Amino acid sequence: MAPKILPIEQLQRLFRYDPDTGHLHWVAIGKGRIKKKPAGTIVKAGYIGVMIDGKRHYVHRIAWALHHGKHPDDQLDHINGIKTDNRICNLREATNAQNGKNIRLKSNNKTGCPGVHFKANAWAVSIKVNHRQIYLGRYKEKQQAIDARLNAEKLYYGEWTRNKT
Repeated sequence: MAPKILPIEQLQRLFRYDPDTGHLHWVAIGKGRIKKKPAGTIVKAGYIGVMIDGKRHYVHRIAWALHHGKHPDDQLDHINGIKTDNRICNLREATNAQNGKNIRLKSNNKTGCPGVHFKANAWAVSIKVNHRQIYLGRYKEKQQAIDARLNAEKLYYGEWTRNKT
């Protein structure tokens, strides 16, 4: 269950946000709060969270609300993939599908590029678009396969691709 969305006015009383550094600072003192000190700790999911009235709230969502004067309509995407980088230039509103296009490489990936794997003496390439797997071909050279995947990401994912090269 998602935590209750706090009114912007309450957030303004509790915090000051620096959009250039992405840091949220306490304005109000209280239990565990030191005025002008950075707010929050890294939580299990890798984001920075703060506790307000016994409920966890994510700093990136508070930062968005303070900077834009409204809560995000859906998810927020960390453009560079660093979950603790809450600079406003690194945050953008996203749907679940858009956010999924900008995910990190899985730890078990052996090729360094998603959708590229070695199968039957060739490099096979695919990409997932709108819940459908699209086969992009087989290549003798690994770099050709990676290039095919990157070109497909530019075509299908546009600004949402993690691999900008």
